[in-house]
Parts: sequence; structure tokens; C-alpha cells
Amino acid sequence: MASKKIPVQKLKTGMFVEGLDRPWIDSPFFFHKKLIKSQDQIDKFVSHGIQHVTINTDKGADTEDKPVLNNNEKSHLSATPMEQPQPQPQPSVESENTDSIKIEEELPRAKEIKSNVTSVVKSIFKDARMGKAIEINAVKEQVGDIVDSVIRNRDALLCLTNLKDYDDYTFLHCVNIGILAVSFGRHIGMSTRQLENIGFGGILHDIGKTMIPENILNKPGKYTEAEYEIMKRHVSLGGEILQKYDNIPDEAMLVAMQHHERFNGTGYPNRLSGDKISLEGQIASISDVYDALTYERVYHKAASCHATVKRLYEWGDTLFEKTLIERFVQCIGIYPFNSLVELSTGQCGIVVSVNHQNLLRPQVRIILDSNKKRQNPTLIDLAEEKDGNGDHLYSIIKELDPAAFRIDVNQFADMSVSNPVR
Repeated sequence: MASKKIPVQKLKTGMFVEGLDRPWIDSPFFFHKKLIKSQDQIDKFVSHGIQHVTINTDKGADTEDKPVLNNNEKSHLSATPMEQPQPQPQPSVESENTDSIKIEEELPRAKEIKSNVTSVVKSIFKDARMGKAIEINAVKEQVGDIVDSVIRNRDALLCLTNLKDYDDYTFLHCVNIGILAVSFGRHIGMSTRQLENIGFGGILHDIGKTMIPENILNKPGKYTEAEYEIMKRHVSLGGEILQKYDNIPDEAMLVAMQHHERFNGTGYPNRLSGDKISLEGQIASISDVYDALTYERVYHKAASCHATVKRLYEWGDTLFEKTLIERFVQCIGIYPFNSLVELSTGQCGIVVSVNHQNLLRPQVRIILDSNKKRQNPTLIDLAEEKDGNGDHLYSIIKELDPAAFRIDVNQFADMSVSNPVR
């Protein structure tokens, strides 16, 4: 049986639908599997907010869509690091998904927004732990600012999620999930209202942790089995907190209740699998794991953003749905913001901007020469720098560990992304 998950906009007559992005019982449809015979049936899926459907290509028509990531991009996500430059990949993102302003224009506002959201989250969590009412409208206002920023420029807030502050992990993790979910949602074409709802859920997805005893929440070591069972209760406890309010969007509740579910049914609290996990829940779970793995914690060492992307890709169709993982990679980049990379020239630099049309050719600020010695920072665009024959001058060979070169990548975050040196 050949199953394929596709956006509902790609659904056409002759296709055989066997799954939705939510349980059938939670949808207005009375069938579980159906051959699409008319446009009216397709319109019904769209009108009821269905974002993705799973089709069976053995029983109906197939889609002619190309893979989300091409082979060259996938090779950079394989278990074995690439040691040679690769040919230029072809664009893989819809050209109409463009930004209204440049990243350097949005960054100052993005930093202010992230700071404001973090302050609100701290206050919300403090109130929840003390049993006080949550200022729902304050959260919605901040989420509105996040959505507005991401619509103006998809990368400004997104790149700030890779700047780590380990003293405020609990709060910043929630802020980051809100940003990641909204950015990912925009990338796959969600409406403004959907972005607001999923961002709201992201901000409050861990609110149940305020009900977990602090000696367990902040334990500086591995949990016992009994402690882990207590810790897992934060999901249902969060649901109980949010259910007290009448104005919590359904999509936000799905984020809070499903961010620890896994595609293969190994997650919690309900061991949901496949399309029984909503699209919102899947987006939240991917975002949650990505951010958590890139943070230094007492029980695990922080992984680089690139290494984490590779792990997520390897988990496609086990812990996560494969196509959705590929779209997430497309959103944040194979070499995300702040990655230290070695180029084909031997020079090394910091990734400062993702090229969504060509994931292997971001903008890079070169900081080490071919002898791995410090040089004056030089900004280059890997997609634009070519020789007289039109061949690219630079390609990424591999990621490097900044600690091995005593480099603090965060110190380059405030440097302008504009005007690459030619």
C-alpha cells in the first residue's frame, strides 16, 4: 500500500483519501476512506479547516509533486558527513512565500518582541504556580506581535531562537516554541488566525509544569521511573489549567495536549500515532524536540542546530512524519542560523541568513581564513558568489564545533546581514 500525506490544496478528483490531519471522529465527515469524485467534496475538506490529507496511490490518483528536499540536500542530512562540495540544488520553496522587508530591518523589532514575550511568559508562569488567573489577553497580544513579525520576515525572530540563555530555559523554551510554531506554520501556508492560535498554544504548551514539584522539575540529574511519570503529568495538568478559560482556541489546546505525542505511537499522554495526531500537535512536537536538543541541560549536552536537524531527519516516519520533517528543515535550514561551517576554500564562517530557495547556499560571515586563523569578518552570499564561468566559488563542506576554535557564535548575532562583499 502506497500512502502519501499531501496539503489539501493538492487534492484532486480521482484520489483516494484514507486519512486526515485529525481523527475522523473529530471531523464532520462520516466516512473513513473515500474516493474523491467531485470538486464539491474537495471544497468540503477546505471549508472545514482540513490542512492535510493522506491519500492511497494504489487505490487512486497520485500527485506529481517533486520531493520537498532534493538528493543533494538530503545527502547533507545523512548519517555520514559530506566531505566534498555538492552541485547546486534546485529551488524547493514556493517563490510566492516571500518577505515584505529584509531581515536586518526586522531584527531590532524582533529582539524587542522576544524580550517582551519572555517577560510576559515569566509573569504568567509565576501566576499559574501561585494559583492565580492567567492573563490570557496579554498572551494573545504578544502572540499577535510574533505573528506580525514572522509575516513581515520569516527569519528575524526565528534566528533569535538559536541564541541561547541557559539561565531562563523554562521561559525561553516556551517563547521559542511559540516562534518556531508560527514560523513553521507560515512556511506551510497557514492563515493568520491559524498562526495566532498555534503560537498561543506554543507559548503556553508547558504551563502544566507549574504544577510539577520544583524538586522534580529542577532535578540536576536523571529522573527515576516514578519521577518521570510525575513529570509526564505536566501535559494533562496543562490541559486542566487551560480548560478553565472559555477563550482558548482549539488549535492551542491541541498544541498543549499533543506536543509529546510521536508519529509511531511512542509518545504521551495518549500514545497517539500517525494522523491521529493533529497537524498542530505534530508541528509542536517537532518544534519542541528541536529546541530542547539544542539547549545544554543537566541530563544532556547541547547539540548544534545542524546536528539536531540531521537527527530530526533521521527520525522521519518514526517519531515524526517524514514530509513534515522535510518542510521543517526547509523552514529553518540545513545549516541554521549561527552554525559554524567550513567552506570548500578552507575558510570558516557563521551562517547568518538561510536561503530558503537553495538550502545549501546561505549567507555566511567568514571569520577564519584557510589556515583557521582569525580574519576580519567578511560577509558572502554562497548563492551569488561565482567565477567568470558562472561556477560557485564557495560550497559548505561540513559543520564545525565552535568550542574547538574558542568561538562564541553569539557575538556575531548583531552584525549586519546586508551588503555582502563581492
